Amino acid sequence: MLEVIATCLEDVKRIESAGGKRIELISSYTEGGLTPSYAFIKKAVEAVSIPIHVMIRPHAKSFTYTEEEIEMMKEDIIVAQKLGAAGVVLGVLNERNEVDEEKLADLLSVVDGINVTYHRAIDDIENPVEAMRTLKKFHKVTHVLTSGGQGNIVENIPVLTEMQKVSDGQIQLVAGAGVTKENIKRLLDETGITQAHVGTAVREGKSCFSEIDPNLVQELVEIIK
Repeated sequence: MLEVIATCLEDVKRIESAGGKRIELISSYTEGGLTPSYAFIKKAVEAVSIPIHVMIRPHAKSFTYTEEEIEMMKEDIIVAQKLGAAGVVLGVLNERNEVDEEKLADLLSVVDGINVTYHRAIDDIENPVEAMRTLKKFHKVTHVLTSGGQGNIVENIPVLTEMQKVSDGQIQLVAGAGVTKENIKRLLDETGITQAHVGTAVREGKSCFSEIDPNLVQELVEIIK
């Protein structure tokens, strides 16, 4: 299953028409993805029938947030749900670079029946396998987007494989960051992960400022059929 990042309405339409199965909706690609506008969420949901997961991230400074920022994120989750998003994408760490369980629980308290992806904040944690065990305590977390930690995603295949074992079907892992047409099949085959996430891999010149190339999306969809 292929998830593709969208930063504008044209992206959204191209992803669906090219066979992408899910969209991660963001703003500020160069900052790693921030919360998109409410109008963008609304129009995106109206434009396509495939699921849209909305990034909930108020700034790019870090993955640690103040109580006020957590309240903002909760408001964003509530609005995304009302606008028809199929899921939200979020992550929160404490000062020790661990999953902030208290603040994660607070964020999840407003989630009502939609998917929750814990994003690549997990890759900043020293032991992402142990972090998976922590996330399994939170039954509203349905997906984890990860490259298996820092460094090259292919070199992290052993870690991804272990994370997949720990998830034990409770949480769906999504392999992302560094996924290409050259490595996508190997990544999924060797780890047992069934979902992949791409951004610049399907854009012209592999630039976040370029348009999505539907042919590149179709190519990846065919590879992992």
